[in-house]
Amino acid sequence: MKYQFIFSFIVKYTAVLLISSLFLNTAVLAKTIDLNTPEGIQRLERTKYKNDFFSLIQQFEGQENKVYCGIASATIVVNALRVKKKGNQIKPDSTRISLDEQIYFPKNKNWTPFWSRYTQESVVNLSPKAKINIFGKPMTENGLQDYGLNLNDEKRLLTALDLQVKKVHVTSLNNIAKMKKEIISSINEFDSYVIINYLRSSFGQSGGGHFSPLVAWDKNSDSFLIMDVSNTKYNWVWVNSLDLFRAMNTSDNNNWRGYLIVKEYNHS
Repeated sequence: MKYQFIFSFIVKYTAVLLISSLFLNTAVLAKTIDLNTPEGIQRLERTKYKNDFFSLIQQFEGQENKVYCGIASATIVVNALRVKKKGNQIKPDSTRISLDEQIYFPKNKNWTPFWSRYTQESVVNLSPKAKINIFGKPMTENGLQDYGLNLNDEKRLLTALDLQVKKVHVTSLNNIAKMKKEIISSINEFDSYVIINYLRSSFGQSGGGHFSPLVAWDKNSDSFLIMDVSNTKYNWVWVNSLDLFRAMNTSDNNNWRGYLIVKEYNHS
């Protein structure tokens, strides 16, 4: 009888744990809604806050490797700002085709096989944080490896591209209304873009810190659409606004994650 009671207790306790775990995991996964679902499509169709979606989708490209999320995000944004308006000012990336492979191209001096646009390689070469350090080489002797970019690095990179950048570290959740208003305004303003830096695990995704453009806001569901540059692994997803700010309100070594508002300088 004693052992039956113990066995019964173990079975019931295990069942409770399994059920709790199931609901917990469901809750974590339910924080994101894929764009390519009926609900995801409906949110994009009904919202009027989606200017950046249409501007950035024309220049979208996935990150070339697993540490280039910040590089890819910067490349998409700078191309959206300049390719159609200042294309003749962009130096083509001639490293994409070797000299040996170019020998059969037309010899017309006014013709080039390269488009006037930024590539992730031409952008990373402008990064104040050297490419080898982005790949993990410590910045100092006996220092720690620091892969990719943090929010400060991303701002410095965009500034090196001669862009106007406002950096916001989400140090607390006390000013969400103000930050949300600023982000929504930028999303619906032409030639103003938002790049977010957030912790993937906050959404139940694998991986650590990540960068991607934020491209739409749906008022009915109070959710933002992330145009994930790691499109090999994850879809573009809608995320509840509070969950998004919680994901940005995370520590990245000695800094907080957050977001960047990126525009061209007004030189007029």
